[in-house]
Amino acid sequence: MRERFEIGWAPDRRDILARHLADKGFRPEELAEAGLIAIPDDGRPPYDRFRGRIVFPIRDTRGRAIALGGRSLDPKARAKYLNSPETPLFDKSRTLFNLRDARAAAGRSGPLLVVEGYMDVIALVQAGFEAAVAPLGTAITEEQLEQIWRVCPEPLVALDGDRAGLAAAHRLVDLALPRLVAGRSLRFVLLPPGQDPDDLLRAGGRAAMERLIADSQPVVELLWRRE
Repeated sequence: MRERFEIGWAPDRRDILARHLADKGFRPEELAEAGLIAIPDDGRPPYDRFRGRIVFPIRDTRGRAIALGGRSLDPKARAKYLNSPETPLFDKSRTLFNLRDARAAAGRSGPLLVVEGYMDVIALVQAGFEAAVAPLGTAITEEQLEQIWRVCPEPLVALDGDRAGLAAAHRLVDLALPRLVAGRSLRFVLLPPGQDPDDLLRAGGRAAMERLIADSQPVVELLWRRE
């Protein structure tokens, strides 16, 4: 899985990437525009955006790396997850992690699953649910929803079954309702409170996720529950 998703490591040093790429002829302005380094306004030397983090390439639908995501191993880190900033290549509101491979797998390995983060996607793919995607640290946008529907007319959205998860489901219902047409909808997989797909798969294996998928709820059920 590490090789499949090309997972890497950014050492916990201030400028190791900036110096490495400078030695290859890249100018600081180019690296900053690509979201790899930041240039302080006060004249201090540039520094790497990703330090002391496990790093995940984020690819577009043609398989090109357009951004990075990083997960800190420091429990005191200000941000557990960090994505590249918006760049000429990367618009996070229009990007879904693993979309290219999920599109190829949709139908063959089951319906499209939409989860919260890339760690969830990787856990699902490892368990055999290869048609899995995730937004990048934000709620699903209109553009992402359209991309999801182009892959699968009735995708499964997996969310935590607690209050925050239900609130996220209701926001997505409100986004989807004006755009529903015949043959295009959503189903919701509500996970046990406090568990994400990775937790569920570690505890109960593939069968646990299959049971929840079998019990998935349509949009109308979420609407009735809210009302």
